[in-house]
Amino acid sequence: MRRIASGLLALMAGLYILARSCEGQSDAWPWVRAFAEAAVVGGLADWFAVTALFRHPLGLPIPHTAIVRKEKRRIGSAVASFMRKSFLTPDEVRRQWHHFRPLQKASAHLSQPDHARQSLHWILHRIPQLLSPSDRQKFSQLLASGIRHGASALPIARIITILLQGFLKSPSKRSLLAPLLARLGQSVATNRDWVMHEASKTTKPTKLKILDFLNQTAAAAVSGKAVEKFSSQLTAASQDHSHPLYEKIEEALRETAAELQAGKTTPWESLKESIIHDPQTLHTLQELAEKSLQLLADHSQELAANGQLEHWTRALSSSAQQLAQDPPRLLALEKKAGELLATFTEQSGPHLEALINRTVDSWEADELIERIEDQVGPDLQFIRVNGTLIGGLVGLLLHGLGLLIWG
Repeated sequence: MRRIASGLLALMAGLYILARSCEGQSDAWPWVRAFAEAAVVGGLADWFAVTALFRHPLGLPIPHTAIVRKEKRRIGSAVASFMRKSFLTPDEVRRQWHHFRPLQKASAHLSQPDHARQSLHWILHRIPQLLSPSDRQKFSQLLASGIRHGASALPIARIITILLQGFLKSPSKRSLLAPLLARLGQSVATNRDWVMHEASKTTKPTKLKILDFLNQTAAAAVSGKAVEKFSSQLTAASQDHSHPLYEKIEEALRETAAELQAGKTTPWESLKESIIHDPQTLHTLQELAEKSLQLLADHSQELAANGQLEHWTRALSSSAQQLAQDPPRLLALEKKAGELLATFTEQSGPHLEALINRTVDSWEADELIERIEDQVGPDLQFIRVNGTLIGGLVGLLLHGLGLLIWG
């Protein structure tokens, strides 16, 4: 396109020279000269404008030229801001999601077993490529940070209340508690000496050593009997679901649920915050995520090869069919997914804008110019072509008006 535009400009220049040389030989040549002269002016003007966007025309440092090179940082900031405000707004994301209906298309596509099989096969064969050792570390850090960030917004007191109420309504609650009580009783019995030692610390020393000795001996004897009795009670409760200890435990759980419902959530929220912000928590989450990703990468090929793929294909296809045949549920899920994406976009908007800005800013000026020219270069050269032809037509119009007015 650059050669076409430049060739057309050269052609108009040659035509102008020819028309100027032959102007007196025919009445048509003045018209040709007017067209060619105006075409050269229009073509040169648009060549200057297009070139000035990226470079200094003819290498001359004319003011307000090489705009992209000089204003790279500002252009990157403007592009990032434009992308965020025009395409990444919550309303626009919701509108596009509702228009595209990706869950509806996905459920219709995966309802067919062949499509479900192809999709699973494609995913399983690319998991090892996506989860290389370096990528697993990055993904695990991202997952751990996301989990910790999400946990900070969880209403932990409300969740605990729901869990406690559900547990207390369960008919098998004592069967669930029994193994815990048995393990606790065994632990108490195993650590009997440590418990007795801790109990002996509570006796206050006196000035008479004989009294100190008697106090410690009595405390040890009492604590020893208490430890043995407590351990035996736990063991007995683990074997008898009608043991009174269960009533005490259930009463304590009901009181805890009632306190949480009454708004006494501060201790639980404080506990949650202390766990979330503990560096060891983040380290544990990263380690768990990395091992899970490693296990997924190691066994993805095995899963595809040992016949389990058909099982997952049937499960995926059946789930997709059920979803596709339930329009109200599909619409509700579609709306919920759109809201989640819109919320994520709104919260991540500044980060996405900063990412675009940093990316553009990291490009060298020549690289940025090359990328822009690759995308819009042909259109810019069309501007030169249009400028040449429109300039020629304007030249004809002005020549005609001149003849009408001045003869």
